[in-house]
Amino acid sequence: MNIIGVNIGGTKTAVVKSDNNGLISFHDKFPTTTVNDTLNQLFFEITNLLKSENKQTIFGISCGGPLDSEKGIILSPPNLPGWDDIPIVKMFETKFNSKAYLMNDANACVLAEWYFGSAKGYNNVVFLTHGTWNGAGLILNGQLYEGSSGDAGEIGHIRMSLDGPVGYHKAGSFEGWTSGGGIAKIAQKYAKEKNGNGLLIPER
Repeated sequence: MNIIGVNIGGTKTAVVKSDNNGLISFHDKFPTTTVNDTLNQLFFEITNLLKSENKQTIFGISCGGPLDSEKGIILSPPNLPGWDDIPIVKMFETKFNSKAYLMNDANACVLAEWYFGSAKGYNNVVFLTHGTWNGAGLILNGQLYEGSSGDAGEIGHIRMSLDGPVGYHKAGSFEGWTSGGGIAKIAQKYAKEKNGNGLLIPER
């Protein structure tokens, strides 16, 4: 069996291939852009990856929320403009005639660490994501805790201060302070303040 993992992030999309013994044999990544361009690139990469094989394949797709994991739909992630109501599981299953599943990226990460990584053997685990956006995956009392919509760990929009870098229209939010984009904004602010001393970071 082939297992194809896909992560759709705010900056890049990654593809990994392994077998059912967990042996990773392929990994690639490319920028996340529009829905059509990103999916076309994904389908092209995966088609080439599987064209010489005749094995059963299963797909695991992760993405930042909000999602509808049960229906397999990417709803409208704040850092993915235009990715609204995308039935990605149905699209993968139709394209490759294989089973596909969708999960919040932080939940997928905490499960991976819990089953295979540094969190193995623990009953309570918090996994924090710090990329283009922020989130958290939760293992509570030996179970994945997703909440009613699969977004229980979405901590990025909690306000940490009255003012500060903006994360999705909210100044001083956790995402504003600690995401990749937020850290870049903080660095740019200090660079502008110190510009007279010769320190300059190019604008993003």
